[in-house]
Amino acid sequence: MKNYTYGIILFLLLLAGCVFLDGVDQPSSAKAGEEMTITMHNRLDVADGGRSNVRLIIGFLAPKSWAAAASAKITYTTTSYGNGKMVPVPASVNAGGGLTWPAALKNRFGMGGNYMTDDLEWVVFWTEQAYNVPQGVKDKIDVTMVIKPGPENIQFKTGYFLGTSSEGLSDVFGANNVYKCQFKDCFSITGGQGDVIDFCNPQLSAITPGVATDNDFLTLSFDPEVVPTALNGVGNIYFCAKGYTNDGQVLDACVQTDDSKLKSYTGKKSAITIWPRAYFKMQDGQTLTKIEYFFTDATGTVKVGFGNTSAPFVYTFKCQ
Repeated sequence: MKNYTYGIILFLLLLAGCVFLDGVDQPSSAKAGEEMTITMHNRLDVADGGRSNVRLIIGFLAPKSWAAAASAKITYTTTSYGNGKMVPVPASVNAGGGLTWPAALKNRFGMGGNYMTDDLEWVVFWTEQAYNVPQGVKDKIDVTMVIKPGPENIQFKTGYFLGTSSEGLSDVFGANNVYKCQFKDCFSITGGQGDVIDFCNPQLSAITPGVATDNDFLTLSFDPEVVPTALNGVGNIYFCAKGYTNDGQVLDACVQTDDSKLKSYTGKKSAITIWPRAYFKMQDGQTLTKIEYFFTDATGTVKVGFGNTSAPFVYTFKCQ
């Protein structure tokens, strides 16, 4: 009986590990609206009886605003099977449990530690051609992705998936599964429009409306419950800001008074509503281009800023 069990385990181990994601070359950052190139370095090792009519599948995380499934250009090169291109996996293809491939990857792997995940998606492609892969094949496969970011400044944690259409997301081999997933650190798109859309860090602060002029009321909220901050346990939280004008002035409004104190509204969350023109004591003919701000304690010495750091939050005013 022991020999029989050992034989089953050995057989499963031989079957396992068909694909390997050896690494991903991605730029340190990219420009908004300009194509970037990312390369996945993969290996194929078929140790069992081979596969028939199989496609290689890759996936990557991207902001939904990029519409990457429609615009990305994905190609691959191999050492044994030539070169080709990849196309989006049709929504009709079941990845298991009645889920599409993007939904299945989100369900299995999540979104890589990103926040505001409703605005991110898994984008999934497979080889345009299906292949018969016999036993003993060992192949290197490089997948090149040319992706065009949208016009916004964005930072998010990238993620990559490698698998096959024959095994899908099967866990029959336990830890030696036949798919691979890899997440990376925060990646930035710069030189675009507006303030940075930040998926990497907890959303400590939010401003509504998202698009406003300096003559509109703004509500700025602070949520210390998403991650521990230097203001945890502090009773009163204050708004500390600088306003930047169209004529080059910097208007300091960092004071701890009743007018700058946030009001609690749910749990430990608090907010302040301001009319920027009055709050920064604007002169006729002046307009605000942006504000930089922190949240502080009553002394003004303990500050919490962007990404729970010493950098300020930034809000840029826009014409509606």
